[in-house]
Amino acid sequence: MTPLLFTAREGHLEAAKALLDAGADVNQPRAGDQTTPLLMATINGHFDLANYFLDRGADPNRAGENGATPLYAVVNCVWAQKSNYPQPRAFTQQKLTYLETMTALLDKGADPNARLKKKVWYSGYNSDLSGVDESGATPFWRAAYASDVPAMKLLVSRGADPNVPSIKPAGRPQFGDSNRVVQDVSGLVPAPIGGPSVTPLMAATGVGYAEGFAANSHIIHPGGWMPAAKYLIEELGADVNAKDHEGTTALHNAAARGDVEMILYLVSKGADVKAVNREGQTTADMANGPVQRTQPYPEALELLVKLGAKNNNKCVSC
Repeated sequence: MTPLLFTAREGHLEAAKALLDAGADVNQPRAGDQTTPLLMATINGHFDLANYFLDRGADPNRAGENGATPLYAVVNCVWAQKSNYPQPRAFTQQKLTYLETMTALLDKGADPNARLKKKVWYSGYNSDLSGVDESGATPFWRAAYASDVPAMKLLVSRGADPNVPSIKPAGRPQFGDSNRVVQDVSGLVPAPIGGPSVTPLMAATGVGYAEGFAANSHIIHPGGWMPAAKYLIEELGADVNAKDHEGTTALHNAAARGDVEMILYLVSKGADVKAVNREGQTTADMANGPVQRTQPYPEALELLVKLGAKNNNKCVSC
């Protein structure tokens, strides 16, 4: 850690000015994880300071060793999930909004398609309850995961590819009740490590909710789930039947949340109500308490069965 990195972490603009005027390198990273002052400022929500670093020549594409860039960090900071420790809230006291900060980064040449190399440790601090590994995610993917349509539209207008998924990590995620032996009964082609996984549409419809704890921590845009799903499908042409590496679809995710409105919408757009994932779970199974601490959603379950999904009566939480 350098004095400038400490200053960036705490958001002290005047101290940063003094250090840079005295010859500090605005792009010198931390030795361990390669976090630069600009990345440090955005991770912690100090958007005014981040903009100052850009004016002083900070590289907007200098990523940490995990692949996180300042652009990704801005979106992640604003929609950081609830955790056992307080998440940074400095962004609520900045003159610049997060969208203005994203615009400033993009104006300086930030790559909207830069991908994470692995899950970022600060996505959940001490206990990540998301049920999803965001390895391979782009800033657009992170915005979709938060159902943040304004950020999604900004990124697309600057060249973001709305179809880039996350990637399959090595091994199953250790979240919620997902640390369980799974026999693949789907007949799907095996998914390679590093291969495509969760699409932005899956992220925007509730990926991870079937793992048990995501609803306790996930934070989305006040506009709710539907605007992001409609934007992805109707304006960007997202595939409603795409499967992640577990064989799960967007409809599985909506069912796991008991979201009747989303279920009806996805089905109206051609979603396969009879889709089965690698664990053999149908969309109806997802609405029927698939893990401990996730209660069944009777209305969603009844609807899915009526639409043709099979209820295997495997409620774990009943």
